[in-house]
Amino acid sequence: MAFRKTISANCSMSSSISRPSSKTRLAGCRTDKTMRLKTLLTAGLLAGACVGGAQAGSVRAADPASFTDFFFDEGYPAQLSTDAVGDPYIEFRYNDITMPLWFYDCSDHAACQSVQFYFAYQLDEPIALEKLNEWNGEDRRFTRAYVIDDGTLRLEMDVFTGEDGISGRDFKSLLSLWLDRLTEFEDYIGW
Repeated sequence: MAFRKTISANCSMSSSISRPSSKTRLAGCRTDKTMRLKTLLTAGLLAGACVGGAQAGSVRAADPASFTDFFFDEGYPAQLSTDAVGDPYIEFRYNDITMPLWFYDCSDHAACQSVQFYFAYQLDEPIALEKLNEWNGEDRRFTRAYVIDDGTLRLEMDVFTGEDGISGRDFKSLLSLWLDRLTEFEDYIGW
C-alpha cells in the first residue's frame, strides 16, 4: 500500500511528521487567506538577490543535510527530521510560511534519489477539474495540481538529484521556480 506523505496544518516546525492511512490533512501551512504570498515571495527573492554571496554547494537527496545547509545559507530556517515511515523530511520557513520538502526513492530510509516540494489548500468551493486541467496543460511542465478525494487541492514539484546531486545554483533556480509557481497557482485559484 502506497502512502502519501503529509504534515499537519498547524504551521509549526515539529518532529511529529506522519502519513495518515486514510485521510490527508493540509500541508504547507497555507491557512491565512488575507496574507498575500506573492508580496512576500517577491520581497524575499529581491532580498536574496541583493545579498548575493557565495553559492551553496551541491545538494543531493542522498544527503538530506545538504538541503538544510542550502536553506540556511539562503536565509531560510530549516529542520531535518524523519517522517512516519522513517524517510528524511525537511520543513523550511519562507516568510513565516512552513513548507515541506519530502524525500523519495529511498533505500532503507537512506540513499534517496529525489525530493518533492508540496503545498495543499482546502478551498471553500471545489475547483472544477477543467480548471485544473487548464493549469496543468499550460507551460508549467515541472509542477502539477490535482484534487484528492476529500477535496484537498495539491500542488507538487519533483526534483531528481541522482547520485551526484545538483549544484546549489541550479537548486536555487528550482526553488525560485517553485515559489513562482506557488504564487501563480494561488492567483489562478483566487486564494
